[in-house]
Amino acid sequence: MFPSGQSEITGGRNRWLLAIFLVLLVVGGGIWLWHAGFLEELSNKDRFIAALREDGPKGPLLCIAAQFVQVVIFAIPGEITQVAAGYVFGPWRGFLYSVTGIMVGSAFNFYFARIIGRPTLERFISRQTLDKVDKSLNSAKGKSAMFLLFLLPATPKDAMCYGAGLTKMGLAEFVVITGLARSPALFASILIGAQAGRGDYRSMILTGLIVVFVVAAYYFYKRYRDRGQQKL
Repeated sequence: MFPSGQSEITGGRNRWLLAIFLVLLVVGGGIWLWHAGFLEELSNKDRFIAALREDGPKGPLLCIAAQFVQVVIFAIPGEITQVAAGYVFGPWRGFLYSVTGIMVGSAFNFYFARIIGRPTLERFISRQTLDKVDKSLNSAKGKSAMFLLFLLPATPKDAMCYGAGLTKMGLAEFVVITGLARSPALFASILIGAQAGRGDYRSMILTGLIVVFVVAAYYFYKRYRDRGQQKL
């Protein structure tokens, strides 16, 4: 049996080694993906769709991997991969593959931030972004705020996964809350892709207009609410 002090030193050393390993994994993986042309493929809709249509399990596995990568490297726009998944696999399979990759990526971001800590994380994400996440998630209604932030389109969800890892929330609870919140916007993107794949452009435009309406309604509601709070 180790004395408690030595045990803490050993645990701290192991945590530090794990943090270094994760940082090297992310940086090395990003460099490899760039040299392999995978990142360029993700940003090119036609090339990505052609790759997804590969026979056998390669297409679905590529779809899951692409969703994982675009969450971890959050500078990659997720809408391209999500629409392409619906275009190739249809609404239900496209949603299944996409949500699998996205939630695994979200859990990785969460755990990555928790292991490496805030000082190291600020080398990847700006302090201003992390401060905004802290303000939202550490409030009395932090879980409700997280659900709402992940529910709405055009919010930095992938960056928020890193910030959430710095809170006291458990991983399982994080995955459930964000998974439920992400699903409507994700399914809308998948559905638009599926409708485009069938050539049903009328439904595709209608779905897009509904999404725009929801986002605009929330924007004006939030603006009205903020003005009301300023008057108090």
